[in-house]
Amino acid sequence: FFLAGTCYAGYFCDLGSTQPDHKHCPPGFYCPEGSESPIPCSPGSFNSNSGKWQSTDCQLCPAGYFCSGSGAHTPEVCPAGYFCLPGTNFSTEHPCPKGAFGPRTGATSESDCEPCPAGMYCSAPGLSQPSGFCYSGYHCAKGAISPAPFKHRVSECPSGFYCPAGTGLELPCEPGTFSPVPGASVCLPCPAGMACSSAAT
Repeated sequence: FFLAGTCYAGYFCDLGSTQPDHKHCPPGFYCPEGSESPIPCSPGSFNSNSGKWQSTDCQLCPAGYFCSGSGAHTPEVCPAGYFCLPGTNFSTEHPCPKGAFGPRTGATSESDCEPCPAGMYCSAPGLSQPSGFCYSGYHCAKGAISPAPFKHRVSECPSGFYCPAGTGLELPCEPGTFSPVPGASVCLPCPAGMACSSAAT
């Protein structure tokens, strides 16, 4: 009975190995001297080379990318609607918040998320584009999370004004038209026998 010696660093020697450099340590793992099996890089880190033997050979996943699970060997680009800080473990770890959206892949911080534009709303986290236009009769300020005034940054159009769908601010009724009640999407023609001479009547 003869033992050949300890398995070399950068290699692993599983049951039945006949040489100290029997199996090369694969990418995404490291193999210290005497390894029986490869040790995976921890989540949020990666190693793209084979034959590594130290935990420091696993690099922190860079900003704008995620390194999925244990044993990652290639960083993957962060999807639209999300941002990936250094060391991000999975693609949906950091969503753009409600009221904002992330139109581009590879975002590196929350500041890469854009506020929902006026006239539109962003109702959920992790959006790559706005959810839709504000309802007619309402106006949505930048960063709105709802198309109607159930949530913040949306208000009903006041009387004397109108708010078509997708508007970010109320528009005054033109002379010759009026809006007697709040929430109008159009102004009405001035009735016969009445004068509507000024705007916002």
